[in-house]
Amino acid sequence: MGDSYEYVFMALNIKEYGLFYASNTAWGIYPLYFTLRPPGYSLFLLLVYLFAVNNWAVLLLQNALSVFNILLSRKVLLMSGFDRKYDGLLLLFIGAYPAQFIFANTLAPDLLLQTFVLCYVYFWINMIRETKSNWAWKMSLALLGAVFTKPIFYFFIPIHFLMLLYFGFKKKQRCRLLFPALIPIIVVLLYNSWNVQRTGKFHFTGIQPWNAMYYNVRMYQEQRLGKLLAAQYMQQEQQRWDSVSTNFASWYEYGNHRAESFLKAHFFSYLWFHLKYSVQFFIHPGKGEIDLFTGRLTYGQFYKKDNKRIVEILKSTPVAQLPTFFKTHLSVVVMFLVLLFNFFKIVGVGIFLVDIKTSLAIKVALFSIPIYLALLTGPLANTRYHLPVSLLVIGCGVLGFQKLGQRKKILGNHSS
Repeated sequence: MGDSYEYVFMALNIKEYGLFYASNTAWGIYPLYFTLRPPGYSLFLLLVYLFAVNNWAVLLLQNALSVFNILLSRKVLLMSGFDRKYDGLLLLFIGAYPAQFIFANTLAPDLLLQTFVLCYVYFWINMIRETKSNWAWKMSLALLGAVFTKPIFYFFIPIHFLMLLYFGFKKKQRCRLLFPALIPIIVVLLYNSWNVQRTGKFHFTGIQPWNAMYYNVRMYQEQRLGKLLAAQYMQQEQQRWDSVSTNFASWYEYGNHRAESFLKAHFFSYLWFHLKYSVQFFIHPGKGEIDLFTGRLTYGQFYKKDNKRIVEILKSTPVAQLPTFFKTHLSVVVMFLVLLFNFFKIVGVGIFLVDIKTSLAIKVALFSIPIYLALLTGPLANTRYHLPVSLLVIGCGVLGFQKLGQRKKILGNHSS
């Protein structure tokens, strides 16, 4: 992936110098690279790099982790009422989601994040079954693993805190659950304080203002003004940003403030734009990731400003030429197959969520994190952000079809 080298550099810097820094130190030391990437995935790489700097060994470990994740997701489903007779359907849906294989064989944090998410949900369901402090501790540790692997889970910490407080009040275990509920908050505050020493700014991640400006603002402007005018607008914004940035703290504060002011000024139109992309989170087929993985597409081509979306290309291709187009662009065929399975998966999720016999607590445990990621990502919604919850969404879909099959069987028995 495009950001893989930053995680690799941090792992090597930790190994050689004990330095949590996501770039090559020979290029100079810039405060941004202290917090541009959280250290979780780099520490995972370090597990291998301590013995040998061998990325093939990393990929072998990630493939083993992918198998573990699939087995753990099945265990979560079994705890949620899954019938083993539907194992075939479960495997079919997993096989029809190529991102599981792609990211197991890519130097990127997303598969590790999937592990932490599944562990968190597994501990959560155990917490529902028996409210004990050991499950609360494990949930907090799994959440910290997720937060330090990808910072998007930073905002899940207050939700986690309130949820454990709810369990504490409900089961009259307030004191026993309060400390594990506070642990993620305490650890993040300590990390943010450490970042003050390293960068001069109390914050968790340096990627935040960049994402806000170059994804939320830029993509909204591209839809509103078109790519050319949006590029001109962003160039002007970047010039202003550079001119006021005397140090990292001023760079961070200006980017955050400018993005926040812009989004407030276009609140309702941006909200609609954001929510449309949030829906896409559940159906995105990941064609770009397939092309990048197979080598059909380079990152230079992927990020070209004049790139056309596949829908635009298909519309401009004469019908008579479509068979030839599909033969030479097999990833488009794969994309349509993935989209088809994603559609059926969402139908199954819908059946699962409206099923009155399934415990509301189980529904919340299985599907709240996918909803959380969908709402937060918005225009960033793509396969990379969906992968951490993909096995949960697949599981919910399979549970839905299981409920449908059981209902038909009951109706058949009544009619006979």
